[in-house]
Amino acid sequence: MTKADEVKVNKLIHKLGLKYHLRDSEIKEIVESQFRFTYDKIKSLDLEEDVEELKTNFIFKYLGKLYIDKKQLNKKKDGRKEEL
Repeated sequence: MTKADEVKVNKLIHKLGLKYHLRDSEIKEIVESQFRFTYDKIKSLDLEEDVEELKTNFIFKYLGKLYIDKKQLNKKKDGRKEEL
């Protein structure tokens, strides 16, 4: 993110804080919470078991769908096994 984009985001966060009577830090936490949840969920997945059985799709309203490409993951896992 460029410095100009960062300034725009901070202004928007501040504007939302004023509108909803919340601190900037609270607004930032609300905005980032969905991404933190996804990060924590992906880190907790046991990727050694059969990935086909895992739920690996995350849908973000207004942003789109994030998913784990099972073919790419299997290629990476196979590559790691050869290295070991």
